[in-house]
Amino acid sequence: MIRLLHTADLHLGLKFTRGYAPSVRDRLVERRLECLRDLVDLANSRSCHVMIVAGDLFDHPRVPKGLIREAAGILARFEGIVAVLPGNHDYVQEEDPVWPVFLDALGERHHLLRRETPCDLRDQGVSLVLFPGVCGSRHSKSNAVGWIPEALAGLDLPSGVRRVGVAHGSLEGLSPDFEGDYFPMTRGELEAMKLDAWLLGHTHVRFPDRDRTSGDRIFYPATPEPDGFDCRHGGHAWIVELDEAGKIEGESVRTGRFRFRSLARSLSTEAEVEALRVEVASFNPERDLLKLELTGRLPGHLYENRSAWLAGLEKSVLYFESDTAGLFREITTADIDREYSSGSFPHRLLSELGKTAGEEGALQVAWDLVMESRS
Repeated sequence: MIRLLHTADLHLGLKFTRGYAPSVRDRLVERRLECLRDLVDLANSRSCHVMIVAGDLFDHPRVPKGLIREAAGILARFEGIVAVLPGNHDYVQEEDPVWPVFLDALGERHHLLRRETPCDLRDQGVSLVLFPGVCGSRHSKSNAVGWIPEALAGLDLPSGVRRVGVAHGSLEGLSPDFEGDYFPMTRGELEAMKLDAWLLGHTHVRFPDRDRTSGDRIFYPATPEPDGFDCRHGGHAWIVELDEAGKIEGESVRTGRFRFRSLARSLSTEAEVEALRVEVASFNPERDLLKLELTGRLPGHLYENRSAWLAGLEKSVLYFESDTAGLFREITTADIDREYSSGSFPHRLLSELGKTAGEEGALQVAWDLVMESRS
């Protein structure tokens, strides 16, 4: 039985340019390298034979050389064999700024999958041949696995040797690659090659999207550490087991620390505001980042006091941003009657806007302007 750890899309060197405080940004940057250490520890603790990084270990080709060496040094701690595939963010170049530095620090026992050639691990005691789809650019209308069928046909591999494809790119029906610019692949194409498994990268979500699988042969691990508000999971890696007969089992392991949470809530009552407070209070102030979108019409006292209760929510998370453009004060007939005499222009204007569906924003603006003109 061969046990593999499959990860991808760590994006070391990601700068996190959203409006984070410097202290938060530094923690997000540092965590990605810590996550790589955790992955190596996981692979060692689970006695994996091979650790595969299916592309985008680095976020871009101009990452500092010190970071490249540090990442290679961390991977070199793995007790088995490391195989790293360049992805579309850290693609192979003729004048390559990344991979020669990386290889020099990685050591001879491990492999950089930078050529269209099978990587045979039998001499290292593992009955496994890897077939890499190497990215040589940021974008491509064609995938990088077309060479594999001919190469596979030219090999005379014993039945007990497992064959695993490693590639980076989009998968039709799963990845949002609407223009077909990211080395697009199809399930039919991959399945037709009759490999034992495909370990893929590029799509930052888990596939299959379940904790355990049996018989599935195409895998995306998801990014192991969440990297933004479009990442709605906690970070994962696959432990994949292949036996001599080709039977395959997969276990998805939670690997992330930070959680990027996006909430959209419509509020109209004090009970709903309180429910939001309770929900956000359950978050971790050291690990959770929150983007909040609020809509609705609140009673006057809650609306006027919104800065205070929003500040209370902010204390429950590491990072907080809110969009309240769709949140309005509930302006009632009693409010209008109390503030303005019947028949006056403000009374007529506000009353008319209050009767018209969909005019909450205009009513709010008119109310604020009229109230301001009185002060």
